[in-house]
Order: sequence, then C-alpha cells, then structure tokens
Amino acid sequence: MTLEDYHSARDGAPAEDEQSLRECLADPSQRRIAALALVDVAERDGLADETVAALARVVETTGGPDARQFAVEAMGLAGTGVDVIRAALSDDHGWVRAEAVVALSRADPGATAVLRAALDDDSGWVRRNALIALGKLGAVDQSLLVDRIKTDPHPAAREYAAQFLPEAADDTDEAVRILAAVLAREPNAYVRAKAADGLGELATARAEEALEKQGLTDRSDDVRRTARVALANARGTDPEDIEIPGHNDEAGTPPMASPPGGSDAPSPADPRSGAGDSHQQGQRGQHPPSGPGPAPSREYGPDGGGSR
Repeated sequence: MTLEDYHSARDGAPAEDEQSLRECLADPSQRRIAALALVDVAERDGLADETVAALARVVETTGGPDARQFAVEAMGLAGTGVDVIRAALSDDHGWVRAEAVVALSRADPGATAVLRAALDDDSGWVRRNALIALGKLGAVDQSLLVDRIKTDPHPAAREYAAQFLPEAADDTDEAVRILAAVLAREPNAYVRAKAADGLGELATARAEEALEKQGLTDRSDDVRRTARVALANARGTDPEDIEIPGHNDEAGTPPMASPPGGSDAPSPADPRSGAGDSHQQGQRGQHPPSGPGPAPSREYGPDGGGSR
C-alpha cells in the first residue's frame, strides 16, 4: 500500500461511530478499513471493551496482515490489549511485529525487557522500532547503542542508534569517537546525518573538528547541511556563518528520498520490499517505498516523531 492508498482508505471508512465500525470487523470485505478507522477512534476516545475483544479476534484468527497491524495499533493507542499485543510480536508478518513493538511501548511502557528482545528480530524495521521505543522510554544505554551502530545490518536501526547516543552517553569522548567514525565511514547518508547532528549536541572540540573535516565535505548535500547546522549549534553561532566548501551532490540520489526509516534501498529480507514492513512503523511507520505494503505508523515516522 502506498501512502496515497493509505489516506484514500482512511477517507473511505465504512462507518463513523465505534459500534458500527466494530460490527464491520466481522465482514471480511470491510475488516481492514474498519480496523484502520478504529485507530482514529482509539486515539481520540479510547475503545470499549467489546471493541477491544473484536480487534483481538482480528489479530488472533480472522485478519489479514494489514487488518492485524491496524488492530494492534488501535489497541496500543487505547492502552489496552497487552496480552494480544505481546502475542503479535511473534506474528509471521514483519509489519505486524513492527507495529506491535510500538503498541507495546504505549500500552505497557514498563515492558522494556520484551522490547529489548525485539532487537533480535529478523526484520530491520522491527529492530528500528524497538530502538525508537526504548529510546523514547529512556531505556537505552551507550553500550547497547554503540553495539547497534557497529553491528546492525539495517541502516534505519543504525540511524536511530546514532540519534539516541548523545543523550544516553556516559562517556562523551567515546561517543564522539564513535559518531565521528560514523560520519567518516558510514555508507548510508541518513545515518551520517544523524551522526552529524549528534556531534553538534556533544559539542566537544573533537566533535567540531569531525563536523568541519568530514561533515562539511560530505558527498551528500543533506549531510553537509546537517553538519553546518550542527557545527553552528556547537559554536553558538548562525549557520550562515559556517561556510560549506564547494562539493557536488551524490549522483542520482535526491535529498531525503529513500525508503522507510532512512535506508537508501529496501531490503529483500524485510516484508516491505514487495510485501510490506515499518511504524514504519508497521505499515504506518517510515518513508513508504513504492509498491505494495502497509502504510507508515503514525508514531515512528521518518524523524521518529508523530507525523504520518
């Protein structure tokens, strides 16, 4: 599903009130769109017990991947259905598991051990969402994030590990060293941009040196711009006062035009390359690539924020 399809589906909800939408869950032809509509109901008003029970049946027995994902998201927004959400972490569809990570962080924020276990999931989008959830809950530490930066094969996971490292760092010099190495050697521009931003936050002399030598001369225009702002923030000056040396942009790579979570190319191992994967957030959780698959999750969009 493309993002346009997703918004079109939202506009075509089969009913407006919760009871009618709950009844539509029993109709296979309306189940998916009714579950999606109930996401908005859950966020706005919460959900009645009867609706939660109907959504649980969708997740456990009757729903396709999209319907299961939306049902899990609705329960997470309503802060209920924890047992069903936990079970969805073992769903055979990556987008559903990715959404379950987000939903669990909302419905049971104390379940950090379960969220950490999701860092071992086969899907990079699940691992990405687990990192974001743990970071938002303040449940990450420097060693975990450095390990993810060094070892996770999925760019989106490395991207958010780099984002949360400055705040979680207990050894500033080591954090600067790691982010400077990312800025110098990481192949993915989104990850390098996060590293540049983090160096600006840490604002040591070594961080400024890395931003000036590697960030301002990066082959990506987006990374250079990020480094410029980060260096200005570290120095307490205006970005306009920072000169960027002349440099050509990466050939053939338009700024900020990659798939979910900032990865430069979809991974065949993830459900979304051809079938769907995110919060991308589950279907709704990241930059949606073209082709079939769920729409992005609202909570964990491209910037880790809350826009769809």
